[in-house]
Amino acid sequence: MGKILSQEEIDALLMSTAAPAAAPGEFGEAPPPSGVIIYNFRRPDRVSKEQIRSLHFLHDRFARNVSTSLSAFLRTVTDVSIVSVEQFAYSEFLMSLPDPTAFYGLHVAPMDVVGALELNPGVAFMMIDRLLGGTGRATVLSRALTEIEQNVIDSVVKLLLDNLNESWHAMVEVHFSIHGRETRPQMLSVAAPNEVVVLVVFDVRVGDVRGMLNLCIPAALIEQAGMSFVQGWHRSRKEPTSLDRQRLRHSLLRMPMPLSAGLETRIPARDLLDLVPGDVISLGRPVREPVDVRVSQVGKFAGRLMRNDHLAAIRIVDRHAETAAQRSEA
Repeated sequence: MGKILSQEEIDALLMSTAAPAAAPGEFGEAPPPSGVIIYNFRRPDRVSKEQIRSLHFLHDRFARNVSTSLSAFLRTVTDVSIVSVEQFAYSEFLMSLPDPTAFYGLHVAPMDVVGALELNPGVAFMMIDRLLGGTGRATVLSRALTEIEQNVIDSVVKLLLDNLNESWHAMVEVHFSIHGRETRPQMLSVAAPNEVVVLVVFDVRVGDVRGMLNLCIPAALIEQAGMSFVQGWHRSRKEPTSLDRQRLRHSLLRMPMPLSAGLETRIPARDLLDLVPGDVISLGRPVREPVDVRVSQVGKFAGRLMRNDHLAAIRIVDRHAETAAQRSEA
């Protein structure tokens, strides 16, 4: 299998072989008539530019989230960044993959469509080494993953899918799960060769090892999502449902809050140094004057000192003015 060129190598190759563009009709080609748009039937654009842009924003957030998750999971610095979002025929996607590699089929519910995820072997073997207690040094292996190694990578893929589901839920309620796995991509049936798919390419850097993560999304999934896929990015925030509010209130009501009542006074330093057990300190305020009751060091109530079953206590007599005003606004 030939070496897979990196994006930097491809850019350098294109720059070195670039030639001046030929003028229309220079080689016998007539320019298209006015008002005619050239259309390539081998690569139809089933996904609009707005949807491609939304996919880029969505998976950019996914990349940031999964960088944090993988760093904690692998116990090493991990960086994931999005490289490109483009649409291809599924056969073109397969031809761009190394063989063997870590290739997974993804079932997307409830749309009932199948996508794919591919993790380059260099990164996969490094992750396996880290998860099995190794140092995670770069290793060049040309063999396929064993069954045990695939089971180890399964845990990484499940972590990726958890973050992917969380990112997609901001726009569409879908759930990605493992449909199947193979070391040779051609052996796993995912889509027809001429079916249009959206390929999201990520650059993954784990320690000193760098490789690619490819996510293949069927265009049918974007089409079924419809306009809600684009409109999801124009909403300023997701409005909480009644169930969300109920869960939030239930969680807040169980949260312990520090409550304190204090009396303060000021005395000279010389008197402070002369204090001995039995001395009485005047607080400079009447006994019946209310004292501040604080919640997390913020004054919220006024109360009076009292005794309850031989214990010091305080009785709430009033709310502070700002607290009452905030409560009425809420």
